[in-house]
Amino acid sequence: MMNQHGKKSDNHVNGIREHIRLAPRILETVKGKLSLGARILQQGGMKRIFKQLFQVTEGEKLLKASQCYLSTTAGPIAGLLFISTKRVAFCSETSIKFPSPNGESVRFHYKVSIALRKIRE
Repeated sequence: MMNQHGKKSDNHVNGIREHIRLAPRILETVKGKLSLGARILQQGGMKRIFKQLFQVTEGEKLLKASQCYLSTTAGPIAGLLFISTKRVAFCSETSIKFPSPNGESVRFHYKVSIALRKIRE
């Protein structure tokens, strides 16, 4: 009986320790989500952002949009994932710095768009 209580106590202590260790990351995540939410409201909603970021064709409708991370060889990139009637698209939340051919750095948003017809084939 004592042994079971001891294990439960150890599990609770480890859980608290892990929570404290992760707290700064969680706070950063919450701040980022709140900031993104405010930007979405300021820009008129997800549908409007989708139309501004990507060339929307006639009859194309946004079905779902959510915040996500795109996994790349350079590491995860935070951004918005859009699913429409014609494509799956991603745009990074912040601009990313890339080297240009002339040696200077250029900043732009990382965007990916894949037509659904290409996925279904």
